[in-house]
Amino acid sequence: MNNHELITMFEEELSKFTGAPYVVLTDSCTNAVFLCLKYLNIKTSIDIPNHTYISIPQQIVHAGYEGNWVKQDWIGSYNLGNTPIWDSAVGFHKNMYIKDQFMCLSFQQKKALPIGKGGAILLSEKEDYEVLKRMAWDGRDASKSVVEDLPNIILGYHMNMTPDDAAKGLLLLNQYRSSNNHQGTWLDYPNLELAE
Repeated sequence: MNNHELITMFEEELSKFTGAPYVVLTDSCTNAVFLCLKYLNIKTSIDIPNHTYISIPQQIVHAGYEGNWVKQDWIGSYNLGNTPIWDSAVGFHKNMYIKDQFMCLSFQQKKALPIGKGGAILLSEKEDYEVLKRMAWDGRDASKSVVEDLPNIILGYHMNMTPDDAAKGLLLLNQYRSSNNHQGTWLDYPNLELAE
């Protein structure tokens, strides 16, 4: 088994569990959100719940957008307003995927699958999968060796999950009980609007 097979296996198992047709593994939920923002080229400002993790508004700015604070009571996941992007860092359960959306997961040590580091993007379309996968892997086709692959012109980032983390994720997902319904809420985060 080569390293990329572990990545593919974890993507496939997450797809079965969440109900998403495609899954792109990343090195964090924060970077999953960033990749989606860069890829989708949003044409409007983005609504952000005022109670969220600090990296989300930071990534909106890093990706070149403006954010608007909104009061929103959320459980498990929330939508970045005016986009099809969801921060699902603290929500993880069977068949969670919402069709035609880009749902970003976290596998940080305090999350449902505590790999320690890592994230994923759940999505519907193969074309989106192929582009986002290359973006996460330096613009490369990760299934080919560096010597065999000619990088695509696509803008790439070094935001891929490691094969070791994918192997750990496979083990943790296999042990995860489908009855578990890991759901954090807006109450777990400070009001970032007050920090400005």
